[in-house]
Amino acid sequence: MLSVTLPAILASVAIAAGCRPSSSPTDESGATNPANPAPTASKHVSDSETAAATEDSACAGPVERAPLAWFEDDYDAALKCAEQSGRPLFIDEWAPWCHTCISMQEHILTDKALAPLAKRFVWLAIDTDKEVNAAAVEQFPPQVWPTFYVVAPTDESVQARSLGAASVKQLRTFLQSAERTFLDSAADRLAADDPLALLRDGDRAIAGGDAGAAASHYRAALNKTEADWDRRPDVLVALISALYRTDAYDACAALAEEELAHTGKSASAADFAYYASICASNLDDQDRMGKLRQVLETHMDTLVNDEAAPLSADDRGDAMRIWRTILIAMGQEDKARQVAERQRTFLDQAAAEADNAFAAMTYNWPRAEVYDYLGIPAQLISDLQASVKALPNEYDPAYRLAWIYLQAKQPDKALPMAEQALKLVYGPRKANVQRLIANIYNAQGNRDAERAAREAVIEIYRNLPVGQQRPAGLAQAEAALVAMDKDQ
Repeated sequence: MLSVTLPAILASVAIAAGCRPSSSPTDESGATNPANPAPTASKHVSDSETAAATEDSACAGPVERAPLAWFEDDYDAALKCAEQSGRPLFIDEWAPWCHTCISMQEHILTDKALAPLAKRFVWLAIDTDKEVNAAAVEQFPPQVWPTFYVVAPTDESVQARSLGAASVKQLRTFLQSAERTFLDSAADRLAADDPLALLRDGDRAIAGGDAGAAASHYRAALNKTEADWDRRPDVLVALISALYRTDAYDACAALAEEELAHTGKSASAADFAYYASICASNLDDQDRMGKLRQVLETHMDTLVNDEAAPLSADDRGDAMRIWRTILIAMGQEDKARQVAERQRTFLDQAAAEADNAFAAMTYNWPRAEVYDYLGIPAQLISDLQASVKALPNEYDPAYRLAWIYLQAKQPDKALPMAEQALKLVYGPRKANVQRLIANIYNAQGNRDAERAAREAVIEIYRNLPVGQQRPAGLAQAEAALVAMDKDQ
């Protein structure tokens, strides 16, 4: 699924000279299809060897996480490697608090099916909360977490973008189409009305902040393709999210009514329903609202219960959460609680079967949310304590434990955990931890400490670099401080 900064469900790339690749995409084995025979003149051989040496030097340093090798938090180094090698740059924008990001890194981006693509891209992972990445985040803003970009190295232009979770097959399809977009664009043979060109233009528009133009491009791309286009599900997610961002609720609902059956069985099917449910809640026509919610509820029921659906454990758990919220909106509280109980059991098992403590951290927040919904937050305390102990240098386990303590009405135990998290956290997430501390002080009745903590939240937001600024978060923090004054 995707992690978002929307107040909803969880009230929730000319190629470098000397390194030019073939003008045709590589085959499934990963081998290129050269248009010209290998050079035979000694000068050409020398030039080739020089280019190879330059590329080797520029591309030294990635961390091997089979089958891919990743630059980590070093956009300039990754871009230089991409430019020297003539490969497109793939960017994984993630954050340690994002359970979908961790799931993608642990289960999808390590899948051996990606091996044929390993040498066809330069791979970069950037923690969007780290200040060193602020400029890259500003240039390629994440709409949700994770957001994936494919970028041309010479002009740093967006070639493709993908939102949230994806199956292995979906990710391979995305990468192959992004590679074609990159190569055909570089060769100046991508027609303006090619669906991939329209999709690229939509991705560029949304990265530039123009959701309305993006929606037009995405819709045009869909209109140029058949209903079974392999990119249709993820493009539908891009379109419906763009409509949501422009408050085009009627058009958003209409898209859901027309295209829900074409969203597939991957995480895109749930992500699409997520946005559709929000749009449904903003319709004036109550009858239409009810009918759309019923269709969405049936859609989520079918998806969750399809054991063959290519969903990671995190995806399936998140689908249950989305299903539950739709049921709540429909007033079906009893069935929502049944889904929540099923979600809790499923996530508990997924955490217990995780390969390592970091992978298990994927489920800390989804479990905390559903335990709290069920009114049993204290029952998760021991598991979160174990996560804190196993991952002492990660801020998120301590943060989640502090939150659970607070929900369990144990603010005195919550405070030291929140303070531990505050020592480790960085970037925009620091404001979240500081806000939690303010809420803990509120629960303790310590108004002076609460005020100081809320003032600290505002200062954190005000001092963030441009690429990491959160205007909505700042506004909320300022409003919370004003509310304190009114309560006096």
